[in-house]
This record gives sequence, C-alpha cells and structure tokens, in this order.
Amino acid sequence: MGTFIRTFIKIFAFLSAISIFFILLSLVINFFPINQNNKYFINSIGDENSPNKIAIINLNGPILNEPSSNLDINLFSNIEIIYAAHVKEVLAELESEEIKGLIISINSPGGSVSASYNLYNIFNDFKNKNNIKIFFHTYELMASGAYWAAMSGNKIFANYGSLVGSIGVQGPDWIYFDKPVAISSGLLGSSIETKNGIKKFNNIAGSSKDLFDPFRAPTNNEINDLQIAVQNIYNDFVNVVSKNRKIENEFIINEIGAMIYDTKTAKDKFLIDDTASLDIVIKKMVENLKLKNYQIIKKKGYKLNIFQKLIHTNFFSKNYMNYVYDLQNQDICNISKFGLSLMILQNELFSNC
Repeated sequence: MGTFIRTFIKIFAFLSAISIFFILLSLVINFFPINQNNKYFINSIGDENSPNKIAIINLNGPILNEPSSNLDINLFSNIEIIYAAHVKEVLAELESEEIKGLIISINSPGGSVSASYNLYNIFNDFKNKNNIKIFFHTYELMASGAYWAAMSGNKIFANYGSLVGSIGVQGPDWIYFDKPVAISSGLLGSSIETKNGIKKFNNIAGSSKDLFDPFRAPTNNEINDLQIAVQNIYNDFVNVVSKNRKIENEFIINEIGAMIYDTKTAKDKFLIDDTASLDIVIKKMVENLKLKNYQIIKKKGYKLNIFQKLIHTNFFSKNYMNYVYDLQNQDICNISKFGLSLMILQNELFSNC
C-alpha cells in the first residue's frame, strides 16, 4: 500500500508540474506579446519601390465571428478557420499601406449567419472608407456565407473546377426520437431504441425554452416560427445578391436557388464575372486600376518570441496543438448547436460534433 501511495504522489506531482508549467508559460506569453512593430504585409512580386500596392489576403475554412477561447490564433498558422474579428484586425493593419486594390482569395463552405454578415460589412466598410477596389477569387469553393461575404467585392472570379453558389440558409435540424426505450454506447457507436420507456423531465420557464429537445416533437407554432426566421435571413441574402450582382430576385429564387455550380454555369447565371486563376485576377486588377507599375503585398506570418517558439519546439507541443484543434472543432460545432446561425454547405464539418 505504501508503494502505491508513493507512486501515486509522484505521478500526481509530475502532472501538477506540467500543468503549472503551461499556466506560467501562458502568463509569460501575455507579458511578452508578438512584436507588433514588424510590418504585417511584405512585398511578394512586382516593383517594391512602386507606390501602387495591391494586397492579397488568403482566407480558408468555415466563417465564425471569433475564437471561443483566449488563445492567440496567430500562433497557429495552419488552423483554417476564418474569424471575422481577426480579418478586421488584418484590415486595420492594411490601412497604413495605402493600397490601391485588394484581392481576397477565399475557400470556404460558409459559416454562421452573423459571422458571414459581419464579414460582408467588414469588407464593405473597408472598401468604402479607403475608396479602393476589392476583387474576390476562389481556388475551390465559395459557397453560402462565403458567397454572401463576396458580395462586398467589385468583381468575383473563380478557378476552373471551383464550386460557387449555395444562396440559401439552413437552420439546425430537430431530430425527434419517438418513444425512446434505451440509449446505449458501444464499439460501433451510440444507438437509441424507441417504443416506450424513458421518461425525461425538464425544469424550464417560458414556452419553447427546450427548443430542439430530441425527446419531444416540435409544435406547429415552433415549426412556423423557425421557418419564418430562416426565411427572413434568406430574403436578406437574396436582396444582397440581387443588389450587388444586378440579378432579379425572382431569377435568384426560381432559377439559381441554393444549388452550387461549376464556374461556367456560375458565370452563365451571373454569379461570377469570369473563370480565372489568381495570376489572371491580379492582371485584371492592374488593368482595372490602369497602373503602369505596381507591387503585390501579402500578409506574412508572425515572428514568434522565445517563449512562443518554446511551445512549438518542446516535447509537449503535440498535446498542446491537439488541445488547440479541439478548441477549433468546438468553435465549428457551436454553429450547429446554438440557434439559427447555420449557413454551412458541407455536413462533414460536423462529423466530430
């Protein structure tokens, strides 16, 4: 027994030391932030002495408002989520560059309604405030909320083979288990048997406070109210597309719908201006602005300080990164769990939820 206690104390002390290490490391990082004096954007191609700057920002992943945690997402360049709050920070830094044009290369299936709407307004405000042209481009996918955000641009282009569209809004599914008997988990996953048997009690106040409870069917009023909420957002989406792409509302609703299209069909339906690679989009921007010389600037990665480098190099980094990815997945899953904020095209984004 004494040996067991001593071993237990040693293991507990070791794990406690690890926890204290990361707590102290996080505190130190807060006192030694990333060097913000470095230029956020650097010359990529063209004449680096030219005052005619065109900026390129690459955005990948689902669109959310901001991280659910306080982690500095700039530490992890391979985390592919488009955070509207982060984009706003990037654009704020870009204002000092006095650019002539901005190209947003985005690959995204969409995101939450509020984040997509915010991203649209962020780009729109930046364009109007700085009196510049914004061109949107996609290598692969510009759908749903990503297409909404692209409505802030002056022109939209897509690589051959890309998919564009999904002008629609999807609320969360309400799955109802009729007369459940048993809930079990096994090697092959969870299962629910239904017939009669399980009794579930909720302590709630307010009609429909238990919205999306899987153990009761929705009422007709709830179905109608949810449909109205989705329809209102859809109408706004259609109006934004109609205004910015000069397409009649009826054509969007009846001919385009919420389908996604290849680039040829997307152009035929006026969803994009042309099929073009990013290099061609750059040339089109230069021609549009009538520039004789120019330089392309791109956002560079942050320079990590010694403590931040430690996270990447010490033997705990793998576990720490797994923790960060778990937080990322939590952000994505929150879209599907809370309210009518869903605007996602790819269901596989929720496969781990």
